[in-house]
Amino acid sequence: MNNNNNIFRIMVIDDNVSIHHDFIKILKTESSSKLEKLSTELFGEIANSAELPQFEIDVASQGKEGVEKIKKALDQGVHYALAFVDIRMPPGWDGIETIKHIWEIDKDIQVVICTAYSDYSWEETVAHLGKTDNLLILKKPFDNVSVRQLACAMTTKWHLAKVSRNYTANLQKQVEDRTLSLQESLSLVKSTFESSSDGILVINNEGAIVDYNKQMITLMGIPKEILDTKSKKIFLKYMKDKLINPDNFMQICNPLGNDDEIRIDTIKFNNGKIFECYSQPHKLTDEIIGRVLDFRDITKRAKLEEELLYQAKHDHLTGLGNRLKLIEQLKLAINLADQSKSSFAVVFIDFDRFKLINDSLTHLVGDELLKNAANRLRDAIRSGDTLCRLGGDEFVIILMNADKKEGVEKKVDKLIDLFSKPFELSGRLITLTISIGVSIYPDDSKNVDVLLRNADIAMYQAKAIKGNSFQFYHPDMSIKTMTELDQEADLRNAIVNQEFFLCYQPQINLSNDKLVALEALLRWRHPTKGVILPIDFVPLAEEIGLIVPIGEWVLRTVCQQSKAWQEAGLLPVRIAVNISAQQFKQHNIVDVIRNILNESKLDPKYLELELTENVILSSRDVITIVSALKKLGVMIAIDDFGTGYSSLSYLHELPMDRLKIDGSFIKHIQTASDDEVIIRAVIAMAKNLDLEVLAEGVETETQLQFLKDHECGDVQGYYFSKPLSTEEIEGYLRSPEKQASMVNKMLETDKEV
Repeated sequence: MNNNNNIFRIMVIDDNVSIHHDFIKILKTESSSKLEKLSTELFGEIANSAELPQFEIDVASQGKEGVEKIKKALDQGVHYALAFVDIRMPPGWDGIETIKHIWEIDKDIQVVICTAYSDYSWEETVAHLGKTDNLLILKKPFDNVSVRQLACAMTTKWHLAKVSRNYTANLQKQVEDRTLSLQESLSLVKSTFESSSDGILVINNEGAIVDYNKQMITLMGIPKEILDTKSKKIFLKYMKDKLINPDNFMQICNPLGNDDEIRIDTIKFNNGKIFECYSQPHKLTDEIIGRVLDFRDITKRAKLEEELLYQAKHDHLTGLGNRLKLIEQLKLAINLADQSKSSFAVVFIDFDRFKLINDSLTHLVGDELLKNAANRLRDAIRSGDTLCRLGGDEFVIILMNADKKEGVEKKVDKLIDLFSKPFELSGRLITLTISIGVSIYPDDSKNVDVLLRNADIAMYQAKAIKGNSFQFYHPDMSIKTMTELDQEADLRNAIVNQEFFLCYQPQINLSNDKLVALEALLRWRHPTKGVILPIDFVPLAEEIGLIVPIGEWVLRTVCQQSKAWQEAGLLPVRIAVNISAQQFKQHNIVDVIRNILNESKLDPKYLELELTENVILSSRDVITIVSALKKLGVMIAIDDFGTGYSSLSYLHELPMDRLKIDGSFIKHIQTASDDEVIIRAVIAMAKNLDLEVLAEGVETETQLQFLKDHECGDVQGYYFSKPLSTEEIEGYLRSPEKQASMVNKMLETDKEV
């Protein structure tokens, strides 16, 4: 048959050539209407919906010839559906012999014996060919309809048989594949079952042991004879004496019928072994028939977890509980206090000036001192109390049953007395003083974090008293602390919200009455408090470390503004910027200033950096840093000269350009002769060192005249101008007349703080 299911191949074997033509004519030239009618007669209405079959006819005059054609076609993958075979074909094979050879090649070919004689009866034919439904007899002479009927019926039967065989073969292949897959899966499951490093036990709902692996014997040390009894009762009886909590194990081994829960339990043996048991339902077609228990030795892991948990909650230096342990103990203390309707005290301890010990005697000595101090505290507390180290030199004690404040005071006094005796370390006698803050539960709070915070606040109040003192928490302390926190939050928001701005105060040269420079002065435009001066926020900014980003903002803003003025065609003018101690101590201060100058493209000669004496004297690398700054091309000035811990040696060692006499000296001209002497000395010394001199805070004609008389170079102050906004300074830079008018400008309004 071709790939088209409605085309069938038929072989006609007859020694009469005219018979060949008859078959071809009958099977290939009938009209479609006759064929449809014939099909309806044969198969009923079913055939009406299908296309009638078509036939390809091959012929042979002798049996051997026909068999060879069938074999050749089969070798090429072509199958014959039907063969019409004449019973007599002298001198060769007769029909019976031919059919035998056909079926030896392809036993599925349908055969119609064509005969006009009774050479063989049906019984004899069956005897020769065997009993089969692939054979029919057609008597000659035959009519067209009979031939067509036989051809349609036999080819359709051949096609249906072929489809059935293919389906059966596919089904058999699927069964074989599935069987092989199941065998492989079963083998894999069994192999996995036995190769598992876990001990596996299967128990059914009736309480019998269904299966177990070898590791169950090795891992848990259970005799094979016990498991081979298949009795859960005997197994549990053996295990009972081996376990710390046998009742829990009994429950784990109970299949519990319809319980679909997956459980993970920990089993502890008397010998110290610890196992994890993973228990899940054993199902067959969605029905729970038992439990599968998987036992894993987690002894090493459990011990490690216990060690890690201990380390997570304890300080490695002193062995005391850490913050995590303290929080845990505070929660426990609250529960106990609530149950007994009692109070407890949180005692926050901090060692005074401990950083000095670390810096002077090394951290190794400091650590040893902390361990010794922890031992003294540990020995002094009661068994029901708790001692923890928060970190650094901070310790906290939970004093239980602290119902009376007098009792707490006595205990705190004893803690202070503990440190009256010095510690002997590294050949030195070291005496520690401590500051203690105390909060009481539930009076000061019922919240763990708040209790701890309040004790901390009280400790800082005690530290302000200086040495071996303590304070009980009071709500007023929180108000003060919250105010400081609010100020800090406002200051941080000021950076984000760009609330800072700059004013500029002119500096005038007394020899030619001209503007020589500006000093940039920082201001804070607070959203609710208005404009705030540096004296009210810079100390806090220095304390919390914000002065560094604020200082960088000032530098960048000044350089960008100066460059913008120059590009607008205004008179180029040098601008002085204060550098804080924290900024100066930054390891990358030179790189920061270099990058800002590069970004703004400002000529460095128009930037002046003002350093106070204390800033210079507090840095070990001051000469290196100032020299590097000078190489950038900026000017260096010493601000507030005379108010710090002056060392005349740095004046000739440092590559500086200018001294600024502090305004406190100028203020006392004509009222304090000592200050006048200092001013004259500074001016004379600066001239000898070839340094420029500027006097700050000039407010009166008398002060100005004194400075002129003693040849002070430059001056700055309210006598000439208060600090001006960016827009006001631009007006002066655009107008030489306004610059000249500054010289005689008198103080009329507010003075700078």
